[in-house]
Amino acid sequence: MNLENKVLGSLLAGAIGDAMGAATETRTPALIKEYFGDYVREFKQAPEDTFARGAEAGFVTDDFSLAYYTALEIVKNNGKIDEETAKKAVLEWSSHPEYFDKYAGPTTRAGIARLKGETVEEKYAFLSCDNAKATNGSGMKIGPVGLFNPGNVDKAIDDAITIIRVTHDNDLAISGGCAVAAAVSKALVENATVLDIVQAGIYGARKGFEKAQAFAHRLAGPSVEKRIALAAEIGLRYYGDYEKAMLEMGDVIGAGLHVSEAVPCAFGLFVSTGGHPLETIFSAVNVGNDTDTVAVMAGYLAGALNGADAYDPSYLNTIQKVNKFDLVKLAKDICKFN
Repeated sequence: MNLENKVLGSLLAGAIGDAMGAATETRTPALIKEYFGDYVREFKQAPEDTFARGAEAGFVTDDFSLAYYTALEIVKNNGKIDEETAKKAVLEWSSHPEYFDKYAGPTTRAGIARLKGETVEEKYAFLSCDNAKATNGSGMKIGPVGLFNPGNVDKAIDDAITIIRVTHDNDLAISGGCAVAAAVSKALVENATVLDIVQAGIYGARKGFEKAQAFAHRLAGPSVEKRIALAAEIGLRYYGDYEKAMLEMGDVIGAGLHVSEAVPCAFGLFVSTGGHPLETIFSAVNVGNDTDTVAVMAGYLAGALNGADAYDPSYLNTIQKVNKFDLVKLAKDICKFN
């Protein structure tokens, strides 16, 4: 399988996961089945009681759209990832109200406000550790960093830190984002296995956390590295039984906003399906809670492993048409620098 196919696969699967998970976000697996009549396995119109209300089926949220504009900005900078490019990426993304106004999370929103020179009121500025800022926003946007560093896991980790710090300058968020970037980088290697990819993710979480101690805010919370390992164990225990694995993952690991839930959950579901191109995404879409974020990260991994050819062309057509994205061109542009 050529590199371009794997790069496009990662972009596409990330977008599929985000768009599909937008309809199920905040609900439990039981409530998803109750509302939709079964688990969701296709693009659905988002209910009016979700963040994505009013969006057309197949429309992505902040998760993949931020990744998309980040990748575009890196391409503009000839494939180089630096602080200025990281800033330009989030500022460009924020100029698109269909994504920013509706979906931007508090940590990302505050980070962008600071870049614009706006005064940000810190409600808990008196705290030594504002642990609520250890969010999964670092992992949702970071997939493309791995795509610019195929097989170069350590470079992917360093580049991920550069991108993440602009909005999520704390050790736990950096650890989670580095796990995703490192895993995507490894997934692009020909003949990479699910185990190889998960091990790269665990390594990325550890190195990202260690590096962050020198400069980032240090927050209290579970170890992303250790929880990825635990999630992988659960995935192996229920390997092949997608529903049991998904329910156990949601109960034990969680699929919430905290980086130590969503990122490990994505890895665990990836393991439980053996990296299946679609079942990985479907599991994440139906695990409950922050489904779009878990599904976009799980999609990055499954798509990079399996390539774009593993997905029916209708998925690509829908994503590109509804969002006015050109994933095919973006994949080609990314590969020019590899």
